[in-house]
Amino acid sequence: MVMPFSPAGRGICDLSGDAATIRRRGNEITSLGNQMIDGADFLASLAEQTTEQRGKAVEKLREIVGDTHVELRRAGRMYQPTGPVLVSYATSLAEAQPRVNAAVTECRTLWSAYDGAPGLMPGERGPVPDDQEGTPEAEEQADQDAAKQDKYEAFIAQARIFDSEIDTWEDAFDTAVSGIGDILDGSIEDGFWDDVDGFVAGTLQVLQVIGIIVAIAGIIIGGPIIALIAGIVGVLTLALTIYQFCRSDTGMTELILAIVGVIPFGSMGKLFQGGAGRLAFLGDTFMAFKPSSWTAAISQGQNLTMISRFAGGGFSGLLAGGREFLTMNNPAGVGDVMTRLMFGKDVKGLTGMIDAMSGGANGFCNSTTIAAGWEFAYTVISGSWKLGDKIATWTGNGGKGPSGSVPWVGAVL
Repeated sequence: MVMPFSPAGRGICDLSGDAATIRRRGNEITSLGNQMIDGADFLASLAEQTTEQRGKAVEKLREIVGDTHVELRRAGRMYQPTGPVLVSYATSLAEAQPRVNAAVTECRTLWSAYDGAPGLMPGERGPVPDDQEGTPEAEEQADQDAAKQDKYEAFIAQARIFDSEIDTWEDAFDTAVSGIGDILDGSIEDGFWDDVDGFVAGTLQVLQVIGIIVAIAGIIIGGPIIALIAGIVGVLTLALTIYQFCRSDTGMTELILAIVGVIPFGSMGKLFQGGAGRLAFLGDTFMAFKPSSWTAAISQGQNLTMISRFAGGGFSGLLAGGREFLTMNNPAGVGDVMTRLMFGKDVKGLTGMIDAMSGGANGFCNSTTIAAGWEFAYTVISGSWKLGDKIATWTGNGGKGPSGSVPWVGAVL
């Protein structure tokens, strides 16, 4: 039978840890802290002694030393008081460990004696039949049961001693943890920009999740509201990535990819349409700042609000608004969803692009044809590329699609 938990609910086992090693490490940390402080004092005096001297060697020395002594002294002041805390804990561990382990050994012995003893615990044996009361067999069973009960109580008493010794050790451990925590809390302080860095990093992680959700919604639903949200997410991601790059928290690759993420490569054909086309390309790049994007999104939002009110508001209004939101963005139904999935455009957008390319909408216009031709070629290539990525992801092979093999091409498309 497995030995049960102690009365305090602890598993009864030996206390691990090497007090001698902890004490040695504590002394080493104290010594290292003293050496850091001495080194900081030396560097500070070295820098002061060279203030009146001139020459390239002296200037280089001053440049190397800089404010190093400040950070070195700061680190030394953390190490120096940490060592004694560890030494104090090592002393407590050395005192508690033998007592805890002795209590564990005694518990194992008592439990083994109880487990192997004949007899039953109270409640495990049924009532003695009337015709067997007072017989030698009944008296022997009663004696065995009483002896087994005594052995169990002896085990519980020893288990309580184990709990008491563990409590003493835990107090010493908590004191050591608290002492080190107080030292670090008083020595490590984040500045204003450190707090901003943490906020930016957390915000970028949130934007990545939002970007994935918006991308999926853009495929299934589409429309100006989702397009505006995607534009805002892209611009915010770029702005925060630029901040991280300036703070040396991210690399050039991440910065370039963030820039690429807001460039509408499919709209580059507009650059052939003169000043108006270049202005339109710039607007596509920063869709979040494009007045027409906000106008279209606000107008759609007002229509959805009106439909929701006509449906009675509440849950019924929410359902009605949702249905209309899907319908107004997908007049061709599944066809719109599929064309966005494969080409990144709905049916109307794809048809309009083909008409412009062929000159069927406004007559043959060279600038319009060139722009639409570029957009059509980009749409076909990027659509096929992205479809391959989606298939790889949905089949559990994320990272093995086209973009996984050639990431830079995937970023551009």
